[in-house]
Amino acid sequence: TEGEGNLPKLVLTSPAGSEAEIYLFGGCITSWKVPSKDLLFVRPDAVFNGNKPISGGVPHCFPQFGPGPIQQHGFARNMDWTVVDSENTEGNPVVTLELKDAPYSRAMWDFSFHALFKVTLNAKSLATELTVKNTDNKAFSFSTALHTYFRASASNASVKGLKGCKTLNKDPDPKNPVEGKEERDVVTFPGFVDCVYLDASSELQLDNGLGDLI
Repeated sequence: TEGEGNLPKLVLTSPAGSEAEIYLFGGCITSWKVPSKDLLFVRPDAVFNGNKPISGGVPHCFPQFGPGPIQQHGFARNMDWTVVDSENTEGNPVVTLELKDAPYSRAMWDFSFHALFKVTLNAKSLATELTVKNTDNKAFSFSTALHTYFRASASNASVKGLKGCKTLNKDPDPKNPVEGKEERDVVTFPGFVDCVYLDASSELQLDNGLGDLI
């Protein structure tokens, strides 16, 4: 269907009432409702013009996370992805998007690649799977992340599952993070927080402070 700024988007719905929206520009999931409350957040100043990455939802960072030799967070979040597969698994929608190298990507990262992004919407979960294939005749290395924006109440939100992790506190100096160890069972956000957690568990629990445990 047609989304903001006339950009094409996919709308996924499950029989249980959950819903998700994915913009082909950036392969960005912008909405995940269970069943009617949106658990994701899109910034009010987000631009839907096909030039600037969508600020919110679940943007892609590929082939670089953060700063580095190429532009911040790479190029996958401001390229058009293509739908290559759509299926119904036990009543739940599954879609697969693909991204391949193009003159835009080759100008900053001169490699041939094929990325597949599979999204599965269930009654109470949203599963994503990213597969990257090197289709070039030379090796490359990359980093990737899904830079998820969750809707939350900053004063009431908390995260469980990080106790014991080594931390790199980037506040107040991002360039010289302070090493530490997380001793709290529940991490809260009384003010500005910019902290990296190393070797975190594969399963964390976010209480968004709005009545949802994610």
